[in-house]
Amino acid sequence: MSTDPDLRTALDHLYATFSRHPLPEDTVACDHCVSPEQVRAARTGPLRSLSAEALEPYAWNHSTWGDEADFKHYLPRLLELLITEEMDGWFVGPILAGRTATHWGSWPDDERGAVVAAVGAWWRETLSAYPRELDAEQLLEIIGSEFRLDPAPYLAVWEERAGEEAAARHLAALVRDWRSRVVSGNAWYAVVDAWVAGPAPVRLLREGLAGTRSPRAERELRNALELWDELHPAR
Repeated sequence: MSTDPDLRTALDHLYATFSRHPLPEDTVACDHCVSPEQVRAARTGPLRSLSAEALEPYAWNHSTWGDEADFKHYLPRLLELLITEEMDGWFVGPILAGRTATHWGSWPDDERGAVVAAVGAWWRETLSAYPRELDAEQLLEIIGSEFRLDPAPYLAVWEERAGEEAAARHLAALVRDWRSRVVSGNAWYAVVDAWVAGPAPVRLLREGLAGTRSPRAERELRNALELWDELHPAR
């Protein structure tokens, strides 16, 4: 678990906010999708002690296991397991975010705010280490496409990480992969695309390069700078 106090604060707030949603006394799950043993495992012990192994069957089958009461009860622990990379972010991350965004229009403001704060902590945690199971580009897509949040504040946080090697390496990966992306009409994509073409990436890459002591990171950042120049020759 990260020792970042901001992450711990965001998660504590998330658990406290959703503590109004206790585990339902009973739940109905598709017996073709999950076994009774799997259901019992997800209902045994305090929420914060449930392992990824216990909750992954629920995450994979949440649409046929219980209802919104179950989902809102498990949500804090599911997000924590994703942030700490104890659960499969490739599969669970987009699905969890998509279901949250589909329903949270009817949620109280404090519940939506607690989730957004946790997503912000997830973003900062991602930028602080490289590699991550979900890199910054993949998490940006979850933030914009699934949670349907404006990516601009998250890009601003990225800019504040100038000089940090991990954040610069995430950016190098974004620059490398961005040109091969299929152009999207989604609003979040346009915001990120404009940002990638602007001055911030070059500054972040250069400042990251100046501070790195890793030959591998240096190669990644130099290659990304060269690629950015090729993609934006007039800048």
